[in-house]
Amino acid sequence: MEPSIRVLHVDDDPEFAELAGEFLEREDERFDVETATSAAAGLDRLDAGGIDCVVSDYDMPGRNGIEFLAAVRERHGDLPFVLFTGKGSEEIASEAISAGVTDYLEKSSGTSQYTVLANRIANAVEQYRSRRELEASRERLSLFFEQSPLGVIEWNDDFEVARVNDAALEILGYDAEELLGKSWEWIVPESETERVGEVVESLLSDRGGYRSVNENVRPDGERIVCEWYNRVVTDDDGDAVAVFSQFQDVTERERRATQLRRSRARLEALFENSPDMINVHDTEGNIVDPNPQLCEETGYDADELTGMKVWELDESVEADEVRAIWERMDVGDRRRFEGVYRRCDGSTFPVAIHLRRLDLEGDERFVVISRDISARKEYERDLRETKERLDTVVSNVPVVLFALDADGTFTLSEGRGLETLGLEPGEVVGESALDRYADQPDVIDAIERALDGEVVTMVQKIGERFFETAYQPIVDDGAVSEVIGIAVDITERRRREAELRRQNERLEEFVGVVSHDLQNPLNVAEGRLELAREESDSDHLDDAARALGRMDELITDLLRLAREGKRVNEIESVALTDLVADCWHHVETPAADLVVETELTLRGDPGRLRHLLTNLLRNAVEHGSTDDDVTVTVGTLDDGQGFFVADDGPGIPEAKHERVFESGYSTDEDGTGFGLAIAKEVAEAHGWSIRVTEGAAGGARFEITDVDVVE
Repeated sequence: MEPSIRVLHVDDDPEFAELAGEFLEREDERFDVETATSAAAGLDRLDAGGIDCVVSDYDMPGRNGIEFLAAVRERHGDLPFVLFTGKGSEEIASEAISAGVTDYLEKSSGTSQYTVLANRIANAVEQYRSRRELEASRERLSLFFEQSPLGVIEWNDDFEVARVNDAALEILGYDAEELLGKSWEWIVPESETERVGEVVESLLSDRGGYRSVNENVRPDGERIVCEWYNRVVTDDDGDAVAVFSQFQDVTERERRATQLRRSRARLEALFENSPDMINVHDTEGNIVDPNPQLCEETGYDADELTGMKVWELDESVEADEVRAIWERMDVGDRRRFEGVYRRCDGSTFPVAIHLRRLDLEGDERFVVISRDISARKEYERDLRETKERLDTVVSNVPVVLFALDADGTFTLSEGRGLETLGLEPGEVVGESALDRYADQPDVIDAIERALDGEVVTMVQKIGERFFETAYQPIVDDGAVSEVIGIAVDITERRRREAELRRQNERLEEFVGVVSHDLQNPLNVAEGRLELAREESDSDHLDDAARALGRMDELITDLLRLAREGKRVNEIESVALTDLVADCWHHVETPAADLVVETELTLRGDPGRLRHLLTNLLRNAVEHGSTDDDVTVTVGTLDDGQGFFVADDGPGIPEAKHERVFESGYSTDEDGTGFGLAIAKEVAEAHGWSIRVTEGAAGGARFEITDVDVVE
């Protein structure tokens, strides 16, 4: 059974906190959610202990979420903390990251947000627990080295003493200063040098472990007999990362027997408590002794594994294949390869396997030490995908990738963006960046700050081009060893932004003219018309009223195009059926029927979608009507990623399919010509597409595609 996760949800709205807690516990049966309505109450609960993760709102009286986070970090270290707030902004997110938040999530509508929040909490707690376990493992290793009753020596690549524990110093009779940096020959008498040298060479060559018994010399010349256990520790690539020797003084037979019993006990403890999966099998492939870790990770119990064939556990090998490997191995030989273990539930996971053939009291056995490498495989896959994406970016996007050493000299210069600077890839490698840009103070300042360890992001002008540049220092042993960076050519973007600002300024002027210089005279004309009607009755006045009404519609649509354009505001989930019904009430439909054949829910700006649908429905009624009633149908597209509005009227000639979306174009003398233009602007503002085709009933059919549909 997986361990429970106790979550503290702090929010000044107790009803929301309780509701969120219920949904979280539904999402993950491991969750046990408690609530607090203030940061002070939350701190009191944390001080009582037992909490695995904190979820906090930002905007709370007394102390906000960031201040609460700071207090949690001060009292409880790196306890997982998720800021779950409805008041999201880049500034708040930046403050949260600076304060050490574990994760940041903005509140949204709907219950799907609790699924996301539950995943974030679970991931944060699992990573936190993994770090704690790793720290504990490292601490145990350090304690083992320092407190081991056996002498322990760590050797460097030249087999010189790099570290030694107190037990080793006591056995050999040296001070640490006397042994550190000394070769193994320092403690071995000349008579044993050749034999011990062979052990050292075999140890480094085979990357394994060796046991040896030989004489050693104490500083006063006394010779003692020690039993040595030597091991080369390798990484996943088989490269040596450390060499350790454990040894004990076995001069006295009685003490030797005692130490031997202790050694056996330690080996048994290692087998039982090893974080690696271990099994021993015979020459027929029958597993005879699985350790608890193997049982835990595969889901089998020891009785089920005992007697199982190794190829039944490792589905990546066949019986004939492994027998051929065993036949080529002598006692003491080792092999390393990868396999795929199958759990009792049928699922599989990749493993790294270390195989060794041994003679155990006259019985030949194979010891298999294996480790789950799922994380490593995933990392390697992610690394490959990242490299592929990076290669694509470098080849197709105008970016420059560069690197500087600790002196500011270029060590890398790649990317298609070099073309805009008149440079070839690698051309400036070996050149000092400080010298090259000596006449550009902002570039020099950014480089020097990065070399001092600061992450720098800024816009720089190099020649006639503008680049958005980021410098990332790489720190090694407390000092900056390298600075890597990326520069994106934003010259065209800045030009477009400047042009957009100019267009917006002209647009604002235009809106001002329309809203003031046209609307005011129109209001005066309408008022005068009303006064004229009171004084006389003339058909000319009715014509004037209709003309003024048309002008008012034109101005309203024109202002809507100018002010709203390709802008959307709040994005929400909108039920299309309800929205269509609402819009239909605002369309004059004396001889029209509405048929709704959709249950889509969209993500969009409700106000702007109302403009889109109202205009499409009004267009269908006004242009689709003949002498008979018109039927307007709203339905879902075949691929489910959009909707349509169709009528059974005369339709639109194919030659005019594109023109109908032009501002001011209308086939109706009373129409403004802006309705479909507004519909197109709204669709494109959402990132959608709109087109007109012939409907199933022969009328016009407007299709809106690439819609953000809520599943």
